[in-house]
Amino acid sequence: MDLVDRYARAVAKALPEEQREDIIGELSEDIRSEMEDKQSELGRPLTELEVEALLRQRGNPLLLAARYRQDHRSVAFGRQIVGPVLYPFYIKVLSFNLGLTFLVIAIIFIALAVSGQKLEFNYIVLTCLVQLFIQWGIVTLIFSMVEQHLKKHPDRWHFKGTDGGLALDFKIEKDVKMRIRRETKGGLVEVSRFESISIIVASAVALVWVTSVQSHPFLILGPAAAFLKLAPIWHTVFFPIVVLMVAEIVRAIINLARPDWIRFRVIARILEHAGGLALVCYLFRAGSWVATADAMAGRAKEFARAVEIVNQGFYFGLLATVILSAGMLIFRIVEPIQKWRHQDCSRGSGATAKAGN
Repeated sequence: MDLVDRYARAVAKALPEEQREDIIGELSEDIRSEMEDKQSELGRPLTELEVEALLRQRGNPLLLAARYRQDHRSVAFGRQIVGPVLYPFYIKVLSFNLGLTFLVIAIIFIALAVSGQKLEFNYIVLTCLVQLFIQWGIVTLIFSMVEQHLKKHPDRWHFKGTDGGLALDFKIEKDVKMRIRRETKGGLVEVSRFESISIIVASAVALVWVTSVQSHPFLILGPAAAFLKLAPIWHTVFFPIVVLMVAEIVRAIINLARPDWIRFRVIARILEHAGGLALVCYLFRAGSWVATADAMAGRAKEFARAVEIVNQGFYFGLLATVILSAGMLIFRIVEPIQKWRHQDCSRGSGATAKAGN
């Protein structure tokens, strides 16, 4: 997939499905026509950097797609928080998070009902509203930060991977010419400082949450903590989980100080991901992740069915996590190897050309 196809695909992801095919066909044809005119003018094929510079003149794919959209929905409270450009992605992410959250809540409430616990309607509604507010607040906050960045720096974006993915570029970079000069000289694109800071903050919050779960199982079990407790396996993996989180924070701090250490970031993330996958596999093999709370030991038979249901929920959740994590680990290993090989080949070709001259 060449840069034009990747650019068109990035635009397509932000377009309504019914308009997507026609708009992308017209856009791709227009871009390739412009490229042919430029090639005729130069008398040679365009380099990849020249094609990217040409595409950048078209603008951020998200902003370009927004011009074609007929709907202009947004989230606003006095002032606009999430604009029409990001709104389609905002709704998708929010819907996924809420769906997953309410699925977990439903499993817990089913377990409570099966165990014979009385569930008041007001309690169910209150629990759902609290989770709704938490998920909405987190997702909206993240998208509002991206919205502000997009408004201030609409030209800071780059392609991610080979599937037409788009990543907003939060690193300090004045313009496209600076990046072209760096890459022409063989330099590496820096790690986004925004990414490093975000990881430090997010990992620190997750670390506080994980350390609080041991003394407050409600944070993971919800209302089921009244009759359930975490199985011993969680105490076994607690320290490795903390070590992985601290390692990610340290890695992000190093990249914050040395954003040019691209290979360090890639290798460190692969090792952390491999450690996380091994940990999840170890958890998955445990077979039991919750048990009847000590205070309910005398009523263990009464809660047996509820324990079984919650354990089944953990089973399928961990199984999905193992499969997804294994796929992501393979991708994280293969992608940089291919990229480094391409860079080495490019440098080798450049050296051969210089020697020939």
